[in-house]
Amino acid sequence: MFAFFLIVLLVPLAIGGIAFVFLDGVSLKEFGVIGAACLLVAAISAGIVSFSNTSDTEVWNGTVTGKEQVKVSCSHSYECHCKQVKNCTGTGKNRTCTYDKVCDTCYEHSNDWDWDVYTSLGETMSIERIDRRGSNEPPRFTSVVIGEPTSTTHSYTNYVKASPGSLFRHQGLSEKYATSIPTYPQNVYDYYRLDRLVTVGMSLPDAKDWNEDLSRINAELGHPKQVNVIVVLVQNKPDDWYYALEESWIGGKKNDAILIVSVDSQMKPQWASVMAWTTNETFKIKLRDDIMDEQIVDRQTIVRTLETNVAKYYARKPMKDFEYLSSQIVPSTTEWIVTLIATLLISVALTIYMQVNDVFGDECYSRRTRFNTFSGGPG
Repeated sequence: MFAFFLIVLLVPLAIGGIAFVFLDGVSLKEFGVIGAACLLVAAISAGIVSFSNTSDTEVWNGTVTGKEQVKVSCSHSYECHCKQVKNCTGTGKNRTCTYDKVCDTCYEHSNDWDWDVYTSLGETMSIERIDRRGSNEPPRFTSVVIGEPTSTTHSYTNYVKASPGSLFRHQGLSEKYATSIPTYPQNVYDYYRLDRLVTVGMSLPDAKDWNEDLSRINAELGHPKQVNVIVVLVQNKPDDWYYALEESWIGGKKNDAILIVSVDSQMKPQWASVMAWTTNETFKIKLRDDIMDEQIVDRQTIVRTLETNVAKYYARKPMKDFEYLSSQIVPSTTEWIVTLIATLLISVALTIYMQVNDVFGDECYSRRTRFNTFSGGPG
């Protein structure tokens, strides 16, 4: 990352330096302005690249703790009490007057109403109104149940994203299984609902019940254990499929506990693995072994085993433990090109402007004078 910053800074800075040495119209102060601009652009670019390569989102889980009709200011304004105001400037024959329209701001209602839902994580969600003012209770608000599970996405700095290849690159596996790798489940819908059962090569008639049970586990354990539990069921895949999934999902989010189980057509477990950033490796081993001890993988078995092991063994690993990976950020080709073009354009534009304009009024000596000054000759 430091090399990126250095190159982005030095290449356009060199243009300003050449202009200062060989052009009469660029003074030392003006060269300083060009250098400061290049430094600022390089710093901003490095920050953007760092953010884009480490920015990620995770799921926080909680429960509905309350709901309320909230009186709020009216949001429907309009112009009212308008009048023409005369404005004049100048005196005598040079006096001119114009008439401007001046209005007050009025509101359609004395107030509006919001229909808010509160969660155990201190979040507030406003249910969409069904009428302009919000006077009538929305059916979605009516259906909200105190204590039901909630899920919301939150941003965080994921240092593992900075250098995923150093941790998860397994030569050829991502290409080998590219068509069977599922999308990470993070699509929150209906305000706070999220499906966490992922199936590959199979379908389950009771998938809704699976998701409801997983939501309940996350509601109960999500906040105290800082965890987001996900289940991936895949049919008849070799055990190296797991590593392709791990590479694609970059090891999961920092609070994930992902159980992956391969089953045959009779739902007998073929292999199981756990993807999680945890300080207690016993959690992964115990959960995997408990699943493999079962003859048949069904919803009750998975849910019971997950709930027990997460509550007893899971301990989230702090993302700060991976902060060292931030030094391995490698800008993409697009980031390199866009940043270099931007800094070059700024450097060239400033150089041309400084050449044409004597910004500081100090361009009082010629190119020859500068050469003599630098060489120690007569000035």
